[in-house]
Amino acid sequence: MNEQNTMEKQQNKKTFQWGRLGKILLIACAAAVVILAVWRIFFVKKTVETNPLSTVSTTRVENKDISVETSLIGIMMPGDVYYVVPKVAGEITKIYVNAGDKAKAGDPICQIDNQKQIDSAKIQMDSAQVQLDAVRDSVAMAKTNLDRMEALYQSGDISAQSYEQVKSAYDQAAAQLSACELQLSAAKLGYDTQVEFSTVTAPASGTVDSTNMTLKGIATQTAQVAVITSESDGKLQFNVTDRLLKSIQPGDEIRVEKQGEIFTGKVTSRANMPGQNTGLYLVEAKVNDGGVIAKGSSVKVFFTSEKAENVPSLPTACIYYDGGKQYVFTVTYDAETDAGVMEGNRAAIVHKVEVQTGLSDGKLTEIASGVTNADEIAATWTAQLYGGARVQVLGGGN
Repeated sequence: MNEQNTMEKQQNKKTFQWGRLGKILLIACAAAVVILAVWRIFFVKKTVETNPLSTVSTTRVENKDISVETSLIGIMMPGDVYYVVPKVAGEITKIYVNAGDKAKAGDPICQIDNQKQIDSAKIQMDSAQVQLDAVRDSVAMAKTNLDRMEALYQSGDISAQSYEQVKSAYDQAAAQLSACELQLSAAKLGYDTQVEFSTVTAPASGTVDSTNMTLKGIATQTAQVAVITSESDGKLQFNVTDRLLKSIQPGDEIRVEKQGEIFTGKVTSRANMPGQNTGLYLVEAKVNDGGVIAKGSSVKVFFTSEKAENVPSLPTACIYYDGGKQYVFTVTYDAETDAGVMEGNRAAIVHKVEVQTGLSDGKLTEIASGVTNADEIAATWTAQLYGGARVQVLGGGN
């Protein structure tokens, strides 16, 4: 019996010890949980709050010029084209040039046999000369007779009627002399013209692009024998729509690009009526140093199609789109908070502001309304850029 009681006491003692140990462990676990919670509240939260704020730079609305450039395709044409047509008909006896040759103004192109016309003109000129010589002799005789009769008239030896008859004869001979002189001048001009026309010459300096003549062939006054293009800078032609026509005027500057080379030029003319086949308006321009560009080749043409001068503008990168509307983010400074702000920067709050825009060239955009040059606008995008966000402005802002 005593032995049994002793065993029960020992068993109760062990049970009590295990129960006490369990309570200690439970208390220890609870304490650990509390400590962990306190650490997360006071230490982890403090770490998050001290992380640096997103950094942005800022800008303001400024009045600037904005222009939009349009690019089209144009064709380089010869500066001037001359179609060489003979002024007389006849057999071609000499050819002085071939396609590709250089010619100066007045250089011979070909020789035409118009000897019959020359001979005929020579006969007329010689005949006019003979007639003029005969009339000159008659005038000389009439003048001598008039001088003699005038002396007699002054002395009263002849009547006034006789003197007037002699004077009238002299006046008629003098008038005939003038007519003969004119006839001789006309005949000489005809002769010189036929001689001149026998040699077809270049009307201007340039390159002989093509020829249409053969030795012993017949040249006519209706068919060209050669085509010459001038050595000018070159003429550019391109077509524009009626909308673009309003923005391009003679004298406007253009830029031309061909295989990486850039040329400048000016508009010289524009059509007032569209082409029947294209419905577009032809524009011509002179290209500086355009003579080095192959004629007939395509080039890129750039010109200013829209322009706004001295208008409120922002960098296009500052403008964002949401729901079909345009926005910018303005900043106002938060003087009460320095947490997360690096030295030299300023804490700020972001505001989402809707704006209305105008002309844009891709880099600058016109601001019609919404913000003014009094507003400071975020110019740097970050994932934390939204209305109400806290940021730090680089360098303290503008």
